[in-house]
Amino acid sequence: MVLEEFSLTGKVALIGGLGQSWQKEMADYLAEAGANVALFGKDEDQMSAGVKKVQELGKDAMAITTDVTSYRQVERMIQTVLQKWQKIDILVNSFNLPFAKPLVETDPEEWQKAMNANSSPVFICTKAVGKYMLDRNEGKVINIISGLAERGVPNGTAYCASKGAIVQFTRALALEWARNNVQVNAIALGWMADTAETSKKEWQDSITRLTALKRLGQPDDLACALIYLASDASSFVTGSTFYLTGGLMAHG
Repeated sequence: MVLEEFSLTGKVALIGGLGQSWQKEMADYLAEAGANVALFGKDEDQMSAGVKKVQELGKDAMAITTDVTSYRQVERMIQTVLQKWQKIDILVNSFNLPFAKPLVETDPEEWQKAMNANSSPVFICTKAVGKYMLDRNEGKVINIISGLAERGVPNGTAYCASKGAIVQFTRALALEWARNNVQVNAIALGWMADTAETSKKEWQDSITRLTALKRLGQPDDLACALIYLASDASSFVTGSTFYLTGGLMAHG
């Protein structure tokens, strides 16, 4: 019975991506648990690879090129998904554009770009999908963010602020939508392998030295938390942020 609660058979998952989004990997995990998957964003290579992964597992999939900062395009994308499957059970927001620069050297345009990439799409996509979840009195919203939403880092003020906003967005919206049985949670990732920030050996050495588990995160580390929050097993969990950081958050 416990394992059945983790099944996503018959569910429809929507995964939005921008930047380092892990769309392909998350599509694979959700499909393996039984979901049909739609991917949207502008990274056509990532989305195509995700569709292929899902189809190899015998589930249905589609990719829709979408500007995630445009409400009109997101709403049009949602209509395409609803025409195919008539519902959306799971929304995964994974928008991650790193930005590192001293605050006094950061232009207002650069600040706004960080916010537009990391925060605004979460609002746009959740608002657009949420109204259909509220009508059905059922749904799961999962925001993929960074552990830097709760921790500062030098030259990372704009990035940390853009991620920290989503922690509060998650908490407040969870309270707002609780009566409609829509759960809103977040997963905060630590330093992950194969990203622009961790590609240099000197960065890897310094990061792993601070990480209790002495390694960088891998996409597979995300799988179980993602399935848990997307499934009925987490029906009593909302407004929470799960930190997958290898122990980084244990530091004061």
